[in-house]
Amino acid sequence: MSDLPAIDFSRLGPAAGARIAVVGGCGGMGRALVRALLDTGVEVAVLDLPTSIEQHAPPAGVVVSAIDGSKEDSVVSAFADLEWQWGHLDGFVNLAGFMKGFHPIAELPVAIFDEVLAGNLRNQFLCARAALPLLHKGKQAAMVNVTSTLGLDVYGGYVHYSTAKAGIVALTKGLARENAPRVRVNALAPGLTDTAFLVGGTGREKVFDDMDPTLYAKRVPLKRVAVAADMVGPILFMLGAASRYMTGETMIVDGGTYVQ
Repeated sequence: MSDLPAIDFSRLGPAAGARIAVVGGCGGMGRALVRALLDTGVEVAVLDLPTSIEQHAPPAGVVVSAIDGSKEDSVVSAFADLEWQWGHLDGFVNLAGFMKGFHPIAELPVAIFDEVLAGNLRNQFLCARAALPLLHKGKQAAMVNVTSTLGLDVYGGYVHYSTAKAGIVALTKGLARENAPRVRVNALAPGLTDTAFLVGGTGREKVFDDMDPTLYAKRVPLKRVAVAADMVGPILFMLGAASRYMTGETMIVDGGTYVQ
């Protein structure tokens, strides 16, 4: 179509000056993404748990807001403040998520099941719903939700986490169809990534310490565990104009493990 704007294929992510909000921006993956956005001239807002902000304060110039994404009043307040400061969003990324140990279904406490769903799936729903009005005011707006390959390929002991992550895939598809063509919505499904997530999540209590990334790497075709920077490029791509005809998709980035 002749009326479509030209794409600058030399630029991976959103345009300079775009306003992007990142939930979970103080985590390992979040910090790498925030740094990349800032380095390319993008304005960034970070929304995260107070304990995460205390542990890893965002760089100067970043709008910072404390949020508990599992609680509706906290989400509404944080995004109302963001709307007051910025007025609109051109992009939104939700990296929030955490594990709560390994539990076979027969031994899984209801309280832990509920907590994991709240911190992962409920978080994504509440934050997406709050971000949408700001994204509809933005330019070529895009949302990126972060799920997991465990939402697509379930292992024993991870069912509570996998259920939440599978829900994010469905949520992404629904958001994409309901908000097209004004807002594109896609998801990233990382494999095991070497961040604080391996012990529960940034800003949360340590729930297990026996994860061995080097052992896991042996079953990855690319023969290593991902690091946070490996996820930045795919997220930038989904936020940028080069992916403008992509919506409702889940991009798997796991070194080839899932395709085996």
